Amino acid sequence: MTETELAAAHRAPRVLLVEDDEELRLAVTRALEKAGYEVVLAETGAAAVAAAGEGAIDAAIVDVFLPDSGGLGVARELRELPGSVPILFVTGLAVPSVRAALAPAPVLFKPFSKRQLLASVRRLAGAA
Repeated sequence: MTETELAAAHRAPRVLLVEDDEELRLAVTRALEKAGYEVVLAETGAAAVAAAGEGAIDAAIVDVFLPDSGGLGVARELRELPGSVPILFVTGLAVPSVRAALAPAPVLFKPFSKRQLLASVRRLAGAA
């Protein structure tokens, strides 16, 4: 195993959180950090893609509705980056058309519990 691989194996999983709602962003960040994750924050789609390009990301939590772009577009750009990032979508719209547009990707519908969040991220980061 190379030195870089050893360092990656011993670091906390990095989760990119793309959320424009400050209150939710802070709550999710606190929950993830307490659970041992390193959180990389982005409030917009453009910031998310830039942040993902700067270093290894093990999973991404992407709000479906962002101020500068849609979460689906952000997900598409993240998936084009080397190392294909697994994505968990979050949205407040639990309508059939949104469910269909996001399928088969994992989705958390707001409001969600800390337990739901951590279980979803564990599954996602474990798949990375």
